[in-house]
Amino acid sequence: MVYRGKPSAGCEQCRKAKKRCDLGQPACSRCAKLKKQCTGYRDVSELQIQDESESTKLKANRQKARNLAPPTTTNNGIPTPATNAPTPNSDSSSSSDDIIDLPPHETYLMFGFAEAPVDEDVQNFESLYGLEQVGVPSTLRPNVDELATTYFFNQFTSQNGHWTWLRDQARLSNMDPVLELAIRACGIASFDNVQHIIQGREYSRKLYGEALGLLNSALRDPKRSKTDDSLVAVAMLGYYENLTCDSRDSILSWKAHIKGSTQLLKLRGKNQFKTQTGRMLFRETRSQILINCIWEDESPPDFLYEWEQELEELSPNRQQVAPLDKLTIICWDFSALRSKVRYNKTSDAHALDEAAQIEMRMIEWSIETMAKPAWQYHDLEVEESPHVWNGVVHSYTVHPAAGTWNTYRSMRIMLTRTQEYLYRRIHPSPENDSGQFKYFRSIRRQMADEICLAIPTQLGHASPAYNSPCILITAYMSIWPLFFAGTCALERIGTNAWKEAMSGDLLPTTSAAASQASWVIGRMQYISQHVGIHWADGVAATLRGEFVNAEEMGQPDYLDDMNLKTYWRDRLAHAGPKTPAWLKKIEASGRGPRILNERENALSDATHQPRSEFGPIWIGGSRNGELYL
Repeated sequence: MVYRGKPSAGCEQCRKAKKRCDLGQPACSRCAKLKKQCTGYRDVSELQIQDESESTKLKANRQKARNLAPPTTTNNGIPTPATNAPTPNSDSSSSSDDIIDLPPHETYLMFGFAEAPVDEDVQNFESLYGLEQVGVPSTLRPNVDELATTYFFNQFTSQNGHWTWLRDQARLSNMDPVLELAIRACGIASFDNVQHIIQGREYSRKLYGEALGLLNSALRDPKRSKTDDSLVAVAMLGYYENLTCDSRDSILSWKAHIKGSTQLLKLRGKNQFKTQTGRMLFRETRSQILINCIWEDESPPDFLYEWEQELEELSPNRQQVAPLDKLTIICWDFSALRSKVRYNKTSDAHALDEAAQIEMRMIEWSIETMAKPAWQYHDLEVEESPHVWNGVVHSYTVHPAAGTWNTYRSMRIMLTRTQEYLYRRIHPSPENDSGQFKYFRSIRRQMADEICLAIPTQLGHASPAYNSPCILITAYMSIWPLFFAGTCALERIGTNAWKEAMSGDLLPTTSAAASQASWVIGRMQYISQHVGIHWADGVAATLRGEFVNAEEMGQPDYLDDMNLKTYWRDRLAHAGPKTPAWLKKIEASGRGPRILNERENALSDATHQPRSEFGPIWIGGSRNGELYL
């Protein structure tokens, strides 16, 4: 007779999910929420003492058979013992032997890893999850749900940073089922992107569908729709679309999630500002909404502006977050300006004056923010590396500062292009205000350089003290700044040099712009392949050369300047991976990009080239030489 310890009296569903069962009648609350049949509860008195005589004999027989079996082999990358064919006397009861038999269940997958570049953080699966330290046998197949949850909290959250409150909720085991499913979907999708798990994409899509169904039910409930869990679930399903992003449908789904988040944010009202979690979720969702509005040239929701004063008053740490909130208001005004320009709701002259005022506000913001110790950054010279641009990185005092500064730099790039667009409409002759155009290009070059210097800390390639504690989130936030930095580099290269570079004839070291463009593309590839955000592949498509000119892509002749941007954006979703020859040379060398000398003649002035030859960056006005991103 063997004492088996105190077993759980919970229902089968809760025991399999390793969740605490409340033993409610007629069914536990967890099964009721998931709309699953509750199988009832066990009599623990009959499970504590069991006769193990026959089981002990069978285990001894199996041990003899294993001693005669061939050595352990590898099946799809996972160690598995070579065993004899099952016999009628075999038993599936678990024991403390080297082999632990797991009951068949749909959440236990046959994991295998295809050959692919592996990130340092996940290169050794056993060390990542501490299997060696706790003595777990290597032949134990992991529970995919536990793996997904662990990977999510390791990549999406940090102890003193992003979504810390989710960790507290997980420890209390009172998480909403829709949020739990969204966490598992994002976790397994991001892990599959870097490790290529067999059936990983299918299973993550299944979890995504289940989470979406539960979320729709929650949103129909007036009370549940206002909870933090519902808003975070919407945000995470949007993240899922960015993680997978394998078609235009993913982009459309992401936009749908942003639209849903906007409605939820407004529905929750100002009461959400009373809690730290509510304020954090509002600020994070607000930034996603503004990104979508600026990209679509749509006017941002009014309540984001109108509620700013209440948000500031209810924030105990208002001094720390003041730069972020102030920059958000400037971005709101800039987004509204772009919308008015798109729909011809203002004159070009008035829009140009308003753009100049926004530029002055941005400059004042940068001066005031740099004077705050917590938001300052410094240049650090580091060893040469493919992950570092020109041997220098920015070190930031606090981790969120880098993302905020890159947002500022991206807005400055877009603002100068809006200003240049308006200047060209007012002064059609290229000779007029040539000095003003050079000023715009110099600002774009400065902002692009600073973005590149900030990226290493966001991808974990600086010293540990300066690296982001949540690489996946900061890498996601770095995609758009990298894209705008890349367009600035291509602008300086010019069309002819760009074509030569794509064929491998132009050495990257002969031009700082070509070297910078190659480095930016390499960072986007790293984000996609090693961090696991496939959205970066779609955004990088124009920089890799898929959209060289309108004729090659079969552009319709009827498109006007404003619709042309939408046309390119739609084609962006279908671009496939392609690596230019000159980028392959840098990757093969194993060295970082280093400026040796820079030719500043024809390469630096793309605007004076024939307008019919404009390359991929001229997506807002290739018909008449106007650049409007």
